[in-house]
Amino acid sequence: MLARTLKYFRSIILITCTLLANTLQAGNVIRTDGVALITSSLDKDIYRTRAIENAFQNLASKGIQTLDSFSIIENGQVLIDQVHLASKLGIQEYSVIKEEIKGKTYHVTLDVVLSGQLNKEKNNLCLRASPPSVDFSIVLEKKFNKMPSWVEFSDNFISQAIAARKFEPKLRRANIHFDDKAQSSSMYSLYKKNNTKKSPHNFYRLHSKVVLEPSRSINLIEKTHKLKIKIFSYVTRKDKKILEQTVEDQFIIQQRSLNGLISPVTRRDWPSTKDKIANFILETLDQQLTQLNCLKFFPKIHAKSGNIYLDYGSLDGITPSDMFLLRNSDAKKIYFKLENLEDHQAKIKIVSKVESLEGLVGSEVEVVSGS
Repeated sequence: MLARTLKYFRSIILITCTLLANTLQAGNVIRTDGVALITSSLDKDIYRTRAIENAFQNLASKGIQTLDSFSIIENGQVLIDQVHLASKLGIQEYSVIKEEIKGKTYHVTLDVVLSGQLNKEKNNLCLRASPPSVDFSIVLEKKFNKMPSWVEFSDNFISQAIAARKFEPKLRRANIHFDDKAQSSSMYSLYKKNNTKKSPHNFYRLHSKVVLEPSRSINLIEKTHKLKIKIFSYVTRKDKKILEQTVEDQFIIQQRSLNGLISPVTRRDWPSTKDKIANFILETLDQQLTQLNCLKFFPKIHAKSGNIYLDYGSLDGITPSDMFLLRNSDAKKIYFKLENLEDHQAKIKIVSKVESLEGLVGSEVEVVSGS
């Protein structure tokens, strides 16, 4: 009898824990609003649908959803079939809790049930630029006054280290300058043979400057010589700065304690210290190039021969599945789809109905769909 009772209570506890776990994993209810501009005497259901889609789009702009594709209805015609809301959280269901017409706008308020825990961080879409190579230049500025005479960087030390490194993307037509004066043994000479033919124009360039400056710290017990390395670098696309960073570090060159009785760091350590400095410079350049994997940009629309284009292409992170949304403050969303994709240019076609394309030239768009 006792065993049967214990078994019964174990079952009750198991069921209770299961229900509690399911409750903890239950969906989060998010409230979102949408609005659609009423432009004609079409069926009000069309504007209701458009307002609901606007509410989902507003949800996406908060970083909660990612819209893979859209169902856009213009003048009663479905221009793109099916709405797929691919969410990291997942939409379980939604309900329209309020809808009304105010003047010439249709307003809706939705309660959307999301599974899992709500991630409130804004999910800014970043695009991966993948140029096969990046033009590169580096300037080394050495301020070696008040340093031991054996502290030196040969003219080709950094150039050889950079040439031996496998960067991704590759560095092309690199130039190196010491004290703002090009050297014959610079990295440019290492690439000179490859430049007998005119290289194709490169949209991306990595500019860097490395400043080597000594510093000293002296007290009653210890005297330390350090070399401060400060690296300024930035990446441009079509001569416009898109990334930049500044990093610095210090390296002990020589250290003496107790009036020279103890020398933890001496001249014999300089070769390994110099290698550490070179590795620091290389890793910093690598870090700057890695930032090309997550770019946030808004391409501009330009017109040519009656067609409209974006000044970004496949090498800039645009993919064949991408769609684009005009960046404006109007309730009406204006979408574009891709027609042809080139390395640094994308031919697009407007999906939404607008009175004129001329007013859109020069406007920015954002990527709202794609991988």
